[in-house]
Amino acid sequence: RSFDLLVKNLNGKNYTMTFNNLLKPISVEGSSRKIKTDVVLVMCRKKREEKWDCLTQVEKESKEKEKASYDTSDPSEGLMNLLKKMYAEGDDEMKRTINKAWVESREKQSKGDIPMDI
Repeated sequence: RSFDLLVKNLNGKNYTMTFNNLLKPISVEGSSRKIKTDVVLVMCRKKREEKWDCLTQVEKESKEKEKASYDTSDPSEGLMNLLKKMYAEGDDEMKRTINKAWVESREKQSKGDIPMDI
């Protein structure tokens, strides 16, 4: 359940890319490729026509682990985990926006404008 892509003599260099642990088996006979001036397109045919949520087994496990971190009994904990992830992966503008919203929320709570238990 894997395949190798080998591109020979592209600007004088050879390139290899390996896709290991595909989620499900593919049909080599039904698969095809298209080579254009700036891209190589590999189209893999599934052995059984069914929806894949991701390409590899590793990607599936990663998504399940990420999903589990958001599935908590406390909804505010799930929201906090999401905000932490957005902050960690976001650019500087995203971080400024989250910080601003956090500060404004804390100011409103300290003034008594909104209840502490949301």
